[in-house]
Amino acid sequence: MTASAPEDNPVRLERITRLLSTSTHEVYTEGYLFNEDKVRERTCTITRRSLSDHNGSMSNLQLQELTPVTHIKPTVYIYSRDAVEESVYESIEDIRPIRSGECLWIDIIGNKDKTLLASISRRFMIHPLFILDIETNEQRTKLDVFEDALFLVMKMIYPDKITQEPCFEQISFYVKENILITVQEKSKDIFDKIKKKIVHNIGKTRKSKIDYLFYSLIDTIVDQYMDTLDIVNTKVEAIDDQLMKNLSRDTLETIYDLKRQMLDYRRLVSPLKEIINRLQKEEETQIIQESTVIYLKDLFDHVVQVNDTIDTYRETLSSCIDFYMMLNSNAMNEVVKTLTIISTIFIPLTFIAGLYGMNFDNMPEIHWKYGYYVVLVGMAALASIMLIFFKRKNWF
Repeated sequence: MTASAPEDNPVRLERITRLLSTSTHEVYTEGYLFNEDKVRERTCTITRRSLSDHNGSMSNLQLQELTPVTHIKPTVYIYSRDAVEESVYESIEDIRPIRSGECLWIDIIGNKDKTLLASISRRFMIHPLFILDIETNEQRTKLDVFEDALFLVMKMIYPDKITQEPCFEQISFYVKENILITVQEKSKDIFDKIKKKIVHNIGKTRKSKIDYLFYSLIDTIVDQYMDTLDIVNTKVEAIDDQLMKNLSRDTLETIYDLKRQMLDYRRLVSPLKEIINRLQKEEETQIIQESTVIYLKDLFDHVVQVNDTIDTYRETLSSCIDFYMMLNSNAMNEVVKTLTIISTIFIPLTFIAGLYGMNFDNMPEIHWKYGYYVVLVGMAALASIMLIFFKRKNWF
């Protein structure tokens, strides 16, 4: 059988032409997204079948998790010293190229729209591995530095409005020259104040390059850490007051919950010290301007303060646990001491009762008319003497 030449196969010729006209990055991105879609589609199909076989029907929450993610519309700010444009775009391709002196900030609420993230990857030449990091909510706090770009993943901590329990949200930053892309996991947007400053030209944001906006957003997250720790401080003070009043197992459980939270805070915040140090080094990247380094030094001080506060609360909670155990031990000692005193008093009384409980005929006191009453009075007097002795010894 004779193999056909490439020119005899029009479909093959068209495929080769398309591959030659497509950049390596686009081919890699499309292949990555195609494989990811296939895996997710297969996973959803298996999940649907398993849930149907097990329960017969799926709950509303399960159906919601299997529902395709709705399209996210990014909010775009194009600003300069003299003007600002705030728009919501249907597609990343609709964003106009920025001109000289302008800065571009793309703010995305939600990290599950694969089509949108793929468009960003193609438009701004972001590696697909970074897109995968953006989609993965369990990422640790980290910084990747390149000659012309920065990629930062942080965790935002804020209290729930109802329960005041801490909520964690991942925020990803991708910074290039005059371009900043932020992807927030949830709709809890803490950057409203910065957006208002950009729109109303308040502060230095519009007078500076994109690195100052990058610093401002990180500083806002760090300030949110301090606000959350203030709530923890209130809880720690309440625990201290509660321990002085009465002992409760609920108090001990609250202490352990707070201590576990402090471990989570420590794990999320401690890498920021090294990250801020790296951002201050000029040899690491050309994104950060020299005029912004002084602000990063101030931010570093704030991060150190947050870490010190977390360590202080951890030590305080450990002390509260030790104090709880000591109070519990003292309470147990008081009970044991009381029981010991009672037992000690009854030892001679039990001896006397046992002595006269023996069945011997030759015991004159048994046949005496007032013998019973004399023994009772003697036992009461003996118990009183022992109580007076214990009191003078300050044993109770």
